[in-house]
Amino acid sequence: MASIGKAKRIRIYVKEGEKVGAKPAHLAILELLRLENAQGATVLRGIEGFGATGELHASHLVDVAHQLPLVIEWIDRAEAVDALLPRVKALVPHGLMTVDETEIALYEPHPVRELPPALSASDVMSRQLATAAKDTPVREVVELMLGKTYRAVPVVDEGIPVGIITNTDLIRRGGLDVRLDLLDSLEQPEVHSLLERLASGGKVAADVMTAGPVTVDATASLPRVAEIMTHRRLKRLPVVDGHGVLVGIVSRLDLLRTAAGGFERGEPEVRKIGFSGNTPLTRIMRRDVPSVHRDTALAGVIQAVVSTRLNRALVVDAGGHPLGIVTDAELLDRLTPSLRPGALRSLMNRLPFTHPTAEERETEQHARARTAQDLMVPRVATAPESASLSEAIAAMLRGSEKVLAVTDASGRVVGIVDRADLLHGLVQHRTEA
Repeated sequence: MASIGKAKRIRIYVKEGEKVGAKPAHLAILELLRLENAQGATVLRGIEGFGATGELHASHLVDVAHQLPLVIEWIDRAEAVDALLPRVKALVPHGLMTVDETEIALYEPHPVRELPPALSASDVMSRQLATAAKDTPVREVVELMLGKTYRAVPVVDEGIPVGIITNTDLIRRGGLDVRLDLLDSLEQPEVHSLLERLASGGKVAADVMTAGPVTVDATASLPRVAEIMTHRRLKRLPVVDGHGVLVGIVSRLDLLRTAAGGFERGEPEVRKIGFSGNTPLTRIMRRDVPSVHRDTALAGVIQAVVSTRLNRALVVDAGGHPLGIVTDAELLDRLTPSLRPGALRSLMNRLPFTHPTAEERETEQHARARTAQDLMVPRVATAPESASLSEAIAAMLRGSEKVLAVTDASGRVVGIVDRADLLHGLVQHRTEA
């Protein structure tokens, strides 16, 4: 069972007869959500109802049988909702739309949807992406990335990508002091101050972008996309059409979801995709597992988190069994505000956590979150070391974590993998085959 916590629920109320062009409105909305890899949506047909006009629509009235109320319910991550909601609104000719916070207690999905007969980059890419022009201020670029699924912004000139701006570009050349994934853990005044400093620097997208970005053609096969990502160590790739115009972006997660769907459907689907998932997990897992015990103090937790590129550490008991996980973002979020500046310096520069002032030392003594147990999220996605690559991918996708702890027969942690490791496993096995 997978529990993924907070999400947003959108309800859209329309009538059966409403159209978007020649297409029923509810179908147009569903197609958009499916195309943009939304987690799922359901259309519910009402038996009676009335709207602002006061006109009653009921199934027992023959003359209005095709004007019954419809409710489209869509539940997804907050960042996905924020990105897609403006486009969904544009497809609602008349009706009502509500947005509520909700808590997901159980989510057991099939990792991906049905696969088309021939798979290419265009079949799995996202078409909803933010872009910038070369003269877009860096502050606006950062604002485009905040809360988004894709932490990269292609820079385009007449639709053709001439550069790309990633987290690393913003830190190295843009003057950003904090990684984007850590910004959400800061207080709003801190974020505002950071954005103001960026604005005062006067830099634009052309000053910080990586020019000549690696792109992939929309017709490229998924194994080819995976090879490029793995060999170039990229998390995502802009997708272009035959004229070089940007049409979407594809990520490692898109590829893993698609591969998992093929594995679930059996050998014919696996051959169709071009991947194979029979590789033993032990062949690709990392054995240098960053881990701490539940009573490890803050300084030791930070040291473990920054010790690898994973930016997180497992919390284990005395026998090595997983108890939880500490991510850099969760760590900042749970820390007393006065301790965050020192912790942030350590996380960004991968340095030991120290207290430059006596006041900070005193604060830590009285802080509520002082040990790994206080800072961890008490759930860890796991897979046995006997698992295959396909089983490991399915296990990771069932949860919301970006890493998977590998355990032995007694449940002790013996390894760890992340998305990059899993994608590398797919590519490596295909090459060896």
